[in-house]
Amino acid sequence: MRVAIINLTGGGMSGGYKKYLCNVIPKMAVHPEVEAILCVSSIALNVEGWLGSIPNVEFIGCQPMGLINHSINSELKLYLEKFSPDVIFIPVERYFHFNKIPIVCMVQNMEPLAGVNEDNPAYERVKNWFRAYYAKRAIKETDRVIAVSKFVKEFLVKKWNIPEGKVGLVYHGIDDSNNSHTIKPPKIPADWEGKFLFTAGSIRPARGLEDVLWAMHYLSSEEKESVRLVIAGDVSPNMAGYQKKLKRWIKKQGFSNRIFLAGNLGEDEMRWCYNNCRLFIMSSRVESFGQIALEAMSQKCICISADNPCLPEIFKDAAIYYPPKDSQFLAKTIKSVFSWDSCQREKMAERAKNRASEFSWDICVKKTVEELIKAYKN
Repeated sequence: MRVAIINLTGGGMSGGYKKYLCNVIPKMAVHPEVEAILCVSSIALNVEGWLGSIPNVEFIGCQPMGLINHSINSELKLYLEKFSPDVIFIPVERYFHFNKIPIVCMVQNMEPLAGVNEDNPAYERVKNWFRAYYAKRAIKETDRVIAVSKFVKEFLVKKWNIPEGKVGLVYHGIDDSNNSHTIKPPKIPADWEGKFLFTAGSIRPARGLEDVLWAMHYLSSEEKESVRLVIAGDVSPNMAGYQKKLKRWIKKQGFSNRIFLAGNLGEDEMRWCYNNCRLFIMSSRVESFGQIALEAMSQKCICISADNPCLPEIFKDAAIYYPPKDSQFLAKTIKSVFSWDSCQREKMAERAKNRASEFSWDICVKKTVEELIKAYKN
């Protein structure tokens, strides 16, 4: 089977998307059912540079795809005609068609689909409306859909009336390389090691960071020892105003020396934070899968999570849950976990590690190829 993987993005790519490609493409390339892969992505991304040369994988660059631009340019058309794919895989919820070749798309971003728009700037709300509109069109017209969680599948089937038999459930995986190398982010104070709360993800309202910030406010009046917080995550240009709002709040509360906005961290730096935090907190309003949750569990973090979809599905009993937007409850939960003895912490850490081990990129690739074969044969 000849597979064309077309990454329809506006020129950028999230860290989670990059990790997905870096883990899936090399494993898919050696799958016995896959003869060759054509990987198409924005010229600026240089995906081949991430992965290196793979014998049966051809990497080509194309122009970024605008949100409402679905036309195929002549250069990409020539590449596809030359490659002659049996199936086309679109790892995002974007519409695409080419010469009646079967199309499989994957739902990665549930924020616009679930209507999580609270506190977004007006421009982002409009973009999310268009994202949801075109995602629905893509999902209805594609041959098969890959849902990365049961939550996503149930949403598509129950809310959008997509036939259940058209939607395959394929969880993401976790890196099994056992890489233990860590680097301390240079700007985190040395005396914070082992004493800070940690949360991560792109800086935007859908991350629910206000839950954690206000929990810090409540804890500051109760805890004798100062609680510290490290927030890791990139900021897109359209969220610069939101980040400034967070910084103003931090300054107003007098937390500038206790809350550190670390920005975008490398994998070794993220691993250091997972290994040296007192607690990991996942406060997202909605997730399609929650790759960062999986990473935190794989590093044996003690995890606290908002009871928002699909987080309980991924964490299961490897996290303590709090009601979304209830910062006082979150503060009480943090305080309770602080009181655990070493035996309780080790038990929860092992539970997290065991839960993470249930996810595998090998299984992800196996099931993804099965979905591609279904589309191809049907």
